[in-house]
Amino acid sequence: MEKEINYQKLRKDGGNKLEFKKENLFLPITINKNNLTNVFSQNKDSKKILAIVIGTKPDFYKQAPLLLEARRQNLPVFVISTGQHYDDLLSYGIKEFGLSDSIVCDLNIRGDLMEKSSDLIFKFGNFGRHLKNKYPNQHILPIVHGDTLVAGMATLSWVFGLGQKVGQNEAGLRSMSPRILKTIKINQIPNKIFLEKFFLDQLTNDCWFLTRDEPFPEQIDTWVCSSGTKFFFVPSNLNRDHLIREGYPENDIYTVGNSVVDAIDLKRNNKPKESIFDIYPILESGNWIRMDIHRRENLTFHRFNAIIGGLIDLITKTEFKVILILLNATISALNKYNLYSKLKNLEEKYREKFIITNLWKEYGNVVEFLDSGKCWAEVTDSGSMQEELLYFPKVCSFTIRLNTDRPETIFDARGNLLIPPISRHWFKDIISMIYEKREDYGFNFNNKKKIYGKPGEVSKKIVEILKKEFENDENNFFPWLHQRFNYWNEEDKFEYL
Repeated sequence: MEKEINYQKLRKDGGNKLEFKKENLFLPITINKNNLTNVFSQNKDSKKILAIVIGTKPDFYKQAPLLLEARRQNLPVFVISTGQHYDDLLSYGIKEFGLSDSIVCDLNIRGDLMEKSSDLIFKFGNFGRHLKNKYPNQHILPIVHGDTLVAGMATLSWVFGLGQKVGQNEAGLRSMSPRILKTIKINQIPNKIFLEKFFLDQLTNDCWFLTRDEPFPEQIDTWVCSSGTKFFFVPSNLNRDHLIREGYPENDIYTVGNSVVDAIDLKRNNKPKESIFDIYPILESGNWIRMDIHRRENLTFHRFNAIIGGLIDLITKTEFKVILILLNATISALNKYNLYSKLKNLEEKYREKFIITNLWKEYGNVVEFLDSGKCWAEVTDSGSMQEELLYFPKVCSFTIRLNTDRPETIFDARGNLLIPPISRHWFKDIISMIYEKREDYGFNFNNKKKIYGKPGEVSKKIVEILKKEFENDENNFFPWLHQRFNYWNEEDKFEYL
């Protein structure tokens, strides 16, 4: 077992001076020398090598298809793991998707948001410098994913530490809200007429506006990552439009779809070791709503109580069945607001229609359940789940947030709906109306559009683009503006006065 770290805190010495004890704050990087030696010895003639970076649970299944495709196309590749998910539950995706044998180092990132950020910046850049010194004739291109802390901090570290940019899988995520949310009053109880307008306004893309405040820190991470990115692999044209509006070169932006569709396809073809219906036999009864809440902004007092209040109303005042998935952040919020025992009592009283579970270990179990026909809806504040649910035609998608970084799942795909966590009434009333008359409001979930590409093709596109770029000897992964304007390369020799 890895020893837990006792993080030292700032403390006053009795005056105005603050002391900070640094010893034992960070763990050392763990390098797998065999994996590292193998990848460079087997690719010693390659001038450029791809480094796939993983840190959080979504990284594991969204980046794994890139690793498999790079191998298939003989593109030199290895994996860098931040190691921030180090317990067996959260890190199981590394084993599930066969990433372990390709990991050349574990950065052993620990701590709170600030500590992980600084740890990441220091370690990622230093490992890059180590590779540069050890293999000076080879360029490493990290490819990070999405809007995670890893994407932001690893990219910043690579740019500042090595003077090179990265590739970003799932680039250009920018949050938006429908204008109608500005008209909602705090204590407003939604009636049928307002809800109908609320539904219809969400379907019109010119009624949406940018709201970059949330999710936090993800929106900060994706903006930081963009500033240090050379190759933008975007899921949709909306993401492309965001980046072009912000001034990024069109030639660096590639609309490829989302690699999550490849991950779903992998799991459909490789069933989990243990069926979710063996783990939770009650799910066989069918017609469940699967629910997960963990965003920081949704764990604030008013929002979280509105969400849990809506959940309680859904259980006690309707016939719906709900399975609530607990993440670490959810558990912390339930304890903070003294709501955990209340939900456990509710579970005991309504055993046939309400159950609480820990986070499911295998992603394959999530795919299995959403494919089974036993789940008619997912209620989530996850960004990734909004994408994934487009590829499960039997499941309705409800996003409990004031904005979404995947608005195209609503106004383009017609496969998702935003529920604002303003009061407990919104949760129950919207779900009830959609369940009864979803097709009347344009949300025919059986016909939602699969806008993120075809399974097996997204990762293939990304690797083909990178392979072509790797063959370009002039590409140093950080073009100065004079190079972007095709004035000269640094290797060109001129006579100066």
